[in-house]
Amino acid sequence: MEEKNFISKATDEESGSNVSALDTNKTLFIDQYTTDVQSEDPELFEDAQTIADVFDHFKPEVEVAFTDEEGGTVTETLHFNEIRDFEADGGKGNLVANSEFLAGTKGRMDSVARVRKQIEQNKKLRDILKDPKSKEEFKDYLAALLSELEENE
Repeated sequence: MEEKNFISKATDEESGSNVSALDTNKTLFIDQYTTDVQSEDPELFEDAQTIADVFDHFKPEVEVAFTDEEGGTVTETLHFNEIRDFEADGGKGNLVANSEFLAGTKGRMDSVARVRKQIEQNKKLRDILKDPKSKEEFKDYLAALLSELEENE
């Protein structure tokens, strides 16, 4: 019996258990994940026994231009060695972990989130931030502290 859901022209008998049917609630993205284009015709690679074989053969990578906080451009080459390397997973996936720029950005975001949580849980600090005069004094104190830290680097 031939499956219509396969990403293959092979029948079940020909493909064996090496090819899995796509669930109807899944999406498969197929794109070029390398800037290395040698010809218009796709390469037929029949020696693959596993997905790892495909990654080892094609070694997909792509150069990406990120925009940093100042509006500048940061160029980075992302390498893909397994399917999980495409996962962002809310910043916890391999895509972020394997990118120096994304990992740095995630680290700064996590730091801000921790400080925000501490502020929300600190009653005295919340009271200071509610009063405009106290808030201004606190900002001046933080600016002076930041200046001192920068001088001591």
